[in-house]
Amino acid sequence: MIKHDITKLKKAGLNVDEMLAKLEGKHGDILRDTYENYEPNDDIIKRLEDIVNCHTFVVFSADWCKDCKKYVAEFAKIVKKKPSINAIFFKSIKSAPLDPDVRWRIPPSPPEVDEFDLRKIPTFYILNSSGEQVGEMIENPKSKPTLAEELLFILENLQG
Repeated sequence: MIKHDITKLKKAGLNVDEMLAKLEGKHGDILRDTYENYEPNDDIIKRLEDIVNCHTFVVFSADWCKDCKKYVAEFAKIVKKKPSINAIFFKSIKSAPLDPDVRWRIPPSPPEVDEFDLRKIPTFYILNSSGEQVGEMIENPKSKPTLAEELLFILENLQG
C-alpha cells in the first residue's frame, strides 16, 4: 500500500482558507456562492467530526468542474465549521486532451495528481495517520444523499 507523506502534502496543498481565497472568475464565484449558502446538518457533521480521528482528507478539484462547485464548496463549509477535520486541497486540475498518454496537464495541475493516480474530480481521498489511503469519494456521493452523510458512511465502514 502506498504511503503518502502528509506533512509534504500539507506544504504542497492548500488549507481551506487558502483554497477559498484562490477562487477566481465566474466559476470561483459560483463555488463561493455555494459555500456561503450551504448549511450542513449539524448532527451529521458533529458525528463526522467525532469519527474522523486522525484521518486526513485530500481533495482534488477545479473551479470549472460542476461537481466541484457543489461538493468542494460544501466540504469547505464543513471544514470551516469543524476545524478539527483535517483537509488538504489541491485545485486548478486541468486535463491534457491533446496528449493521449497524459490524463492531467502538469502544470497547472499539481504533480500530486500522479502520486494519487487521480482519475476524476472532485475526488476526496481519506488517509490514515500513516498516510495510507483508506477511503475515497469520487465525483459525488454513491451510497448516501449528501456529501456529509457519504463521508460519514465511508468513515463508519472503516471502523467496522
